[in-house]
Amino acid sequence: MPVKLEKRQQQIDIREAFNIWDVLNSKYIAVERLLTWDNLAHDLDLKHVINKALKSLEKNIATLEKLAAQYAVKTPDRNRSNVVFSGAQQLTTDEFIAMDLFLYYQSHIENLSRVLRSSVTNDSIRSVIKNMALKTIDETDTLVKYLKTKGWLSTPPLYKHIPLETSESLGVADAANLWDHLTLRYDNIRTTEYFISIAHDLDFKSILKMGLSHLQNQAKILEAEHRRYGIPLPKKPARVTLTLTNTEVLEDDYMYRILVNALQGAAIMHAQFYKESVICERIRAIFKDFLKDELGLIDQFLKFGKLKGWLNPVPAYGP
Repeated sequence: MPVKLEKRQQQIDIREAFNIWDVLNSKYIAVERLLTWDNLAHDLDLKHVINKALKSLEKNIATLEKLAAQYAVKTPDRNRSNVVFSGAQQLTTDEFIAMDLFLYYQSHIENLSRVLRSSVTNDSIRSVIKNMALKTIDETDTLVKYLKTKGWLSTPPLYKHIPLETSESLGVADAANLWDHLTLRYDNIRTTEYFISIAHDLDFKSILKMGLSHLQNQAKILEAEHRRYGIPLPKKPARVTLTLTNTEVLEDDYMYRILVNALQGAAIMHAQFYKESVICERIRAIFKDFLKDELGLIDQFLKFGKLKGWLNPVPAYGP
């Protein structure tokens, strides 16, 4: 590792300092919320879900507190260690508690996705956030299955044009999200093809080609789901992309930063679609895989940009 880059791994920037504080604060609040719900919950299965979530949160808190101490980041006030409501078990219902937990997980996935993208300087901090995001995605999946078993998930309107040979139901949100996602991927493919035609750096061009293959594979998956559920396909981009004659119209570092922002936008979209997919397990699994892939791609793409010196250095937090 170059000396300058190695030195940057030993420090954090101002955004990463806030990210540590912000995520830690959200974990503290979540713990106090769950301690409250644990006192008010009746269902033994729900209590098990809550206690499992508390253990996961405590592990995350310990990790974040260690990072805060390592980089001298001020920490927020901690949560109460115990919350007791004597004789107040009738104040709320198990269904409300479970759905509140579900909403927390949904918003936390989006928050961690944002934090991952904005943690640029220190790779180890970004790795911690990425692992937390991946774990939260899996925990959300487990919670959705529990909510379905209990019959507590509300059913949104269903898509009404499913072919007779398809047995699964599909929500209108799933259908709309599949269509939105495919149109996005078509635009991504078109943009990537243009960038390949004018990129100068051979490493960058190679990564663009791998990214194009990844986008094309995702588009094929989405097209298959459109046909499976009878969703009209959007217009595809032209099969042949003309090569631009003036290859100096865009610099490699500028194209790279455009793609970094595009990856972050795609991750937020994946998280939103994953959050809204509560009816069809098949579609939910697809968006879950897409989201996990995107978070990994963001991490690797940021590392590549740092090696090339294409990322604008964020102001340092410490001396």
